[in-house]
Amino acid sequence: MGHLKPFTLLGKTPPGTCPECATKHDPEMPHNQQSLAYQYKFYDQHGRWPTWEDAMAHCSEKIKAAWKEALEEMGVIV
Repeated sequence: MGHLKPFTLLGKTPPGTCPECATKHDPEMPHNQQSLAYQYKFYDQHGRWPTWEDAMAHCSEKIKAAWKEALEEMGVIV
């Protein structure tokens, strides 16, 4: 099976939500990697599905470390 061709899943994100992941979060926090809006938007831009590393790429090292620790406690390897 080949790659999906880019397409638009959503138009505008709901008011008050992140334009990248359509979830309410502080700008310094990671995007919601589990959000379908984020997953498809990322795929359209990069040709692959996003990881938690991608969702945290814009975060400070302190926030990344805290999120990685919390995710690992839940069994998610980052």
